[in-house]
Amino acid sequence: MDRRARRRGDMPPSEGGGNPMEAATQIRAEITHAPAGKQRCRTNSRRGLTDLSASSYPPVEAACRVLEVLRNVNERRIATVNGLHEATGIPKSTVVRMLETLMAEGYVARDNMCGGYRVTHHVRELSAGYDRISRVIEVARPFAIDLTRRINWPIGLGVPDGDAIAIQFWTGTISPWAHTNTVLGLRPEFHDSAMGRAYMAFCNEEERERRIAQMRRDPDVKLSERDERSFRMLLERTREEGYAIRNPKTPPFRTTTIGMPLREGGEVRALVSLSVYRSAVSPGELNAKIIDPLKSMITKIEAALAFMNSGAGEPSSGREELEPGF
Repeated sequence: MDRRARRRGDMPPSEGGGNPMEAATQIRAEITHAPAGKQRCRTNSRRGLTDLSASSYPPVEAACRVLEVLRNVNERRIATVNGLHEATGIPKSTVVRMLETLMAEGYVARDNMCGGYRVTHHVRELSAGYDRISRVIEVARPFAIDLTRRINWPIGLGVPDGDAIAIQFWTGTISPWAHTNTVLGLRPEFHDSAMGRAYMAFCNEEERERRIAQMRRDPDVKLSERDERSFRMLLERTREEGYAIRNPKTPPFRTTTIGMPLREGGEVRALVSLSVYRSAVSPGELNAKIIDPLKSMITKIEAALAFMNSGAGEPSSGREELEPGF
């Protein structure tokens, strides 16, 4: 039986006081106790929501039960109707119809030899769009939202993508001081942008040399020997200071952008940026108001990633410090 086509969708400026978990709890409360009345159709979560599991509408129970059946089939080598009924409490006749639906979609097959049902290789497609980079961005999102709520500046999250950085998430929609409508879809390059410079400074040496070689050949960069020496010195200084600054000769000229790496397992997995108006934050205030809070946020994100990678599950203590809104 031919499988039906399935459509997929894609989703992509501290300690300045406040508890991350309290912030997440407040956001949930705002949504839970929102005034009753006519609601507009909302296709995604409320802006600034750190609890990514919170939905805009009540779940479709039938869909939840189908997914429950699929999970149970996936956990067994061979699943029977009786076994699924006992595990889920769903009536047997309904279990059969759900299995037939999953068979029609290609995720389940009947195994007549063993007398039951099993998953097919097509279940792997359900995780095809969820790679390690997406996971890092997902983990970092609530931390970025929480920090923007505390210091008000918009934060961007991006990943290396070919010859540029792909910005996948931005908190500008909840920032009162965002300098533009959106940065999603922009692709900062590696030579002048804060994200690009942060990546070049903290990526492994082989990757750095490969990209510098590309810059020599790029007519838009025009990297002379003198420029290359200056660029390498800038990268060394970036490593010492722990952050990069966008080339001040590039627009937007009224803002300063800070870039930092987000590492997992010693490798740069994503980049973080934060932009401020130059007139609002003086160079002398930059460390205390922006850089230190941003470094603290990244430390927490990297700690959360390391903990998750340890296989220990969710922290039983210290959750407030590691996982705002998880």
